Amino acid sequence: MVKAYFDEIRQQLLTELDNAQEKIVVAVYWFTNKTLFQRLIDKVEAGLNVELIIHNDYINNREAGLPFQEFIDKGGEFYFSSTLNPMHNKFCVIDNKVLINGSYNWTYYAEDRNRENILLIKEEQETIDAFSIEFERLKSLTEKIETIRALTKFEVDEFNLLRARDYLANDIVFQAKATGNKDIIESAFQLASENIEVQKTAFDLNLTKRYKLKHSIGSSVKDDGYLIIVPKDSFIPISLSAIVITTVDNQVSSGATIHYGENPKASLNQALVKMVINKIPPKPAGEAKLKYHFTIDIYGNLKMHKFSLDTGLGQIINKKITELLEEEKE
Repeated sequence: MVKAYFDEIRQQLLTELDNAQEKIVVAVYWFTNKTLFQRLIDKVEAGLNVELIIHNDYINNREAGLPFQEFIDKGGEFYFSSTLNPMHNKFCVIDNKVLINGSYNWTYYAEDRNRENILLIKEEQETIDAFSIEFERLKSLTEKIETIRALTKFEVDEFNLLRARDYLANDIVFQAKATGNKDIIESAFQLASENIEVQKTAFDLNLTKRYKLKHSIGSSVKDDGYLIIVPKDSFIPISLSAIVITTVDNQVSSGATIHYGENPKASLNQALVKMVINKIPPKPAGEAKLKYHFTIDIYGNLKMHKFSLDTGLGQIINKKITELLEEEKE
């Protein structure tokens, strides 16, 4: 039995979730609807096995978003997909007997604004089994989460994957793969010059030269410590982050030197630049968080961004580091 729905989709989902007896698996790109989420919580509390995969971006993962930590703490299995392996499905399998699949994200916008559809599929075991198997494969491409760190509004663009310009740039990359025409790759990079993920995709598809770092790059921390942010031998392009905390009460500024090298003492490595952040909200030691976000693009441009997760204020420094790169020979 296959039945199509174009209206009142949320109610159809709720009805089928209510009937679940043993297991629910959900793979949905965006999830903001509190009613649907509470129904999953109810089923976890009733002893059902409930597993959920969503994408890790600001729409899903924010302080004002759904309390996914509660879902985990009550016994639900939770997985985030990343920009490297985005999970863009929208399906649900219930008791391995019911499949719901379609265009519908589990969001208010999908319910009240978009024109969406789902197919409710029963008694088609071969198809249902195929989606159950695919769910297990998707889990292997994602990260099981035990503790969630909500993204701040200042991290939105780091995880904003589906912008039109970026989508087209990615499409050009896959066109190059499909056609074997590497000459068009440069146009993709120029179209989305700030999106390191486009370059990463081209790299992963072996459409670019392979360069890696000769030395680690990191920041000085308390007592001449050295926090490595981008490890030695990392291939570029690359994008990595690290979070540090204040070390004294009411600290309102943070100064650090960015180095390259491997010595655990920062001062014994080569200095690149100094970074200073002011106007940090005064809090007890350890409560104010600062984030480093470093990217190195395919041209050897290092972008160093350090900012307060409380205010978004910070500093960005760009530096050419081609001398720190070496090409991997085939």
